[in-house]
Amino acid sequence: MAQLSLSDAVAQPPLLVTDGPLPLRTIMQNAADKLLIGKHVLLVEDQTLIALDTEGLLRELGAHTVDTFINAETALAWLASAAPDVAVLDINLGASSSFSIAEEIQRRKKPFIFTTGYGEGFDVPDAFQNVPIVHKPYTRDALAQAFLVCFGGDVTGP
Repeated sequence: MAQLSLSDAVAQPPLLVTDGPLPLRTIMQNAADKLLIGKHVLLVEDQTLIALDTEGLLRELGAHTVDTFINAETALAWLASAAPDVAVLDINLGASSSFSIAEEIQRRKKPFIFTTGYGEGFDVPDAFQNVPIVHKPYTRDALAQAFLVCFGGDVTGP
């Protein structure tokens, strides 16, 4: 009989045993856990603590890699040689916005979502009217729901 090490056990997903159908909430959580599996995510967030929390949430959703930037200039410079699968963009980046990054991501036909700490009183350019906006403070479920909208309800993504 082969012996399993701790690393083998961690690499194996837990076996779920149930006497009946799973509740919809459990099914949705399991789907959300795989939502970004293997995806390379661009995160642009100028608040360090929020960025760290968001990175963790994105990894919980399955993101393989999260590259984080605090301003539009460095994110755009990085995009010159990088190809993220999806993006999370804070609208307000202090003295600037993430709209220039959104234009580039949209040009590449990649899904993205906006985040904001502001209420409803801000203007989003017409080109981004259909982009999901997640209000801070947000949860893993809120991010997952926004990505589901981006992916057209397909958990496997684009």
